[in-house]
Order: sequence, then C-alpha cells, then structure tokens
Amino acid sequence: MAFCKAKAQGVAEISGLASIYHSKFEGKKTAAGEFFNQSFLTAAHKTLPFNSLVEVINPDTKKSIIVRINDRGPYGHHRLIDLSETGAKLLGFLGKGVGEVTIRILRWGGATSPKPLLDLEPQITYFVADSLMRRTSSVRVHR
Repeated sequence: MAFCKAKAQGVAEISGLASIYHSKFEGKKTAAGEFFNQSFLTAAHKTLPFNSLVEVINPDTKKSIIVRINDRGPYGHHRLIDLSETGAKLLGFLGKGVGEVTIRILRWGGATSPKPLLDLEPQITYFVADSLMRRTSSVRVHR
C-alpha cells in the first residue's frame, strides 16, 4: 500500500449546505453501482465524477473529512452534498440533519472503493483517502 498526502491545488472552495443520507438507503445501490453503507465516508454530488475525492470542512469547528463521490444528489432544498451518517458525525452535525460546509475537490475521479471505518473518534479531525486513514500524530489503516 502506498501512503501519500492528498492536496488541493488551485481548486476553488464552494460553500453550501450538506445533508445526511436517510437510513432507508442503507444497502441500496448508489448511482455508481455500489451498495450504500452509512459507515463509509462516501457522498452524493449532482455533477462531480464518480470516485472524485472531496474535502468537506465544517467552517464553524474547522473539522474536515475526505469523502469519495459514489452517488448523485442531493436533489432538494438547495443542498450542495449528501453525506453518510459517519461523515456527518465526524463533522459535528449528525443530530441537526444539515450543516454548513465548504468543499474542495482533491481528486477529479479515480479514487478506489473505501474500507469500513471503525472506532472513529468524532472529536478528532480525520483525513480519509482510498483505504488510508491518518491522524495528525498517527496512521491507522482499517481493513
């Protein structure tokens, strides 16, 4: 496995509302043909290519995650991106249903499928790309 840092280079930031996938979509196929799993850091966006990596930042807390686009949407209420429950929990707005976010495109398509993320500590900022998960002081890979 190769370890690398994902960096956004020359990509504009876009701000808007993020919503959370409803639990009724658990186990159903996404537009990319994968089975949706609330524990994966995946997301839906209307136009970004599948397998793009996007950094999602909560501007209030400065927490950020990296999600992989594997579905289309959201389609209502002027939402920018749909996140899994895990993503919303890490960003700090799971109980609210929606949250203000800023997104940056890190990779335009081409990311691989995610691995389940276990033992997440929501008070810590995580950066996730492909099957790599790292914290500022340590690296943990989940298989």
